[in-house]
Amino acid sequence: MSTTTISISEASTSAPRELAQSSAGRTSGKPWKLQKTATKRSHLMPGVKTASWEQRQARRLALENVKKLETQMKDERKAEEDAKVSAIKERRKRKEENKRLDEMKARMSAKKLQRMKKRLGRSKNKTG
Repeated sequence: MSTTTISISEASTSAPRELAQSSAGRTSGKPWKLQKTATKRSHLMPGVKTASWEQRQARRLALENVKKLETQMKDERKAEEDAKVSAIKERRKRKEENKRLDEMKARMSAKKLQRMKKRLGRSKNKTG
């Protein structure tokens, strides 16, 4: 029985077991543990992962300039349309006003004609 037992002093004198080394430093001797790797940022857009900050800023600035140009062109187009509409409205207004004035002139001239006829009838010497 004494031959099969190992004394504590013999176990402590044996050389310590070496741990496996890896590129990340030491690894555990537990095969079920996964080796840790760098975080994969797959949720980031490709432009963010590959492009530098200056490139992204330049792209953003270019997009802003394009949007400003688009809004400016839209505003110009809207101003032209508004000018056309207001010119049409003004033309219609003038036409209505001229029509109203012509009707009034016709009415006035008819009244004047009536008055003149009346005067002609009064001034005539009627001999009977």
